[in-house]
Amino acid sequence: MAWLLIIGFLISGIAHSEIMDTEGMKTIVGSVWYRERMLLPPNAEILINLEEVARADAPSDLISSTRFAPEGGQPWTFSLAYDPAKLHDKGRYVLRARIEADGLLLFTSTEHIPAFDRSPGEPLKIMVSLVAGGNVPPTKPDASLTNTYWKLIELNGQPAELGAANRELHLVLATEGDRVQGFSGCNKFAGNYQRGDGQLHFEPLASTRMACITGMEQEKRFLDALGNIVRYALSGESLSLYDRQNQLILRFESVYLKLKFPKNSSGHHA
Repeated sequence: MAWLLIIGFLISGIAHSEIMDTEGMKTIVGSVWYRERMLLPPNAEILINLEEVARADAPSDLISSTRFAPEGGQPWTFSLAYDPAKLHDKGRYVLRARIEADGLLLFTSTEHIPAFDRSPGEPLKIMVSLVAGGNVPPTKPDASLTNTYWKLIELNGQPAELGAANRELHLVLATEGDRVQGFSGCNKFAGNYQRGDGQLHFEPLASTRMACITGMEQEKRFLDALGNIVRYALSGESLSLYDRQNQLILRFESVYLKLKFPKNSSGHHA
């Protein structure tokens, strides 16, 4: 009977914002909002960090983080998974929130939000404030999704590297036949895609079968990422691709190709 009481006590002590997961992981659920009456640019992203701030004279330690695109109106709900094995009894754990656009900080939380010391049933809401000089930048006309050379600049949150022979990874979505083609780091690839109302899906892609000394590891990660894409967002010259968990996994920028004109017999451009 005693062990039933102990289990009941432990369950009752779990805050409303904390959910127990499988495989030893737990999840913190909350929301982010701000007071200012303004719209976010379409390329905005929200970053949530779980940090330990045990000592005032030491930098905080990052325990877990998540990044997602805000959809619909605020408040925006977030779900942050973390490993409880990384926590200890003497730690002080807080949540921080930021809203960024193309690396520019727009909003940030200004108070330490306790991650766990909350009353049962108390909602976890993080208010962020507009930073000084953080006016939402004016948006440029969006580049066209189709018939544009898209150069890969970010893969799974890391800067994209050049492929074999120092070639940049890229893709082009042609309107004719809904075909996509590009270079994935060692090989060329091609296939079909489907799009509609912000949704984007790549059908199984075919590629050449060359072996390269460099570029093949990134090539596999790039092609795997393309297979998981379900949504896209355009902002100026930037193309962001998201997976089923609404995580940004691929980012491209448009490149304008220089036209080459044939020379006439006198050596001058026609």
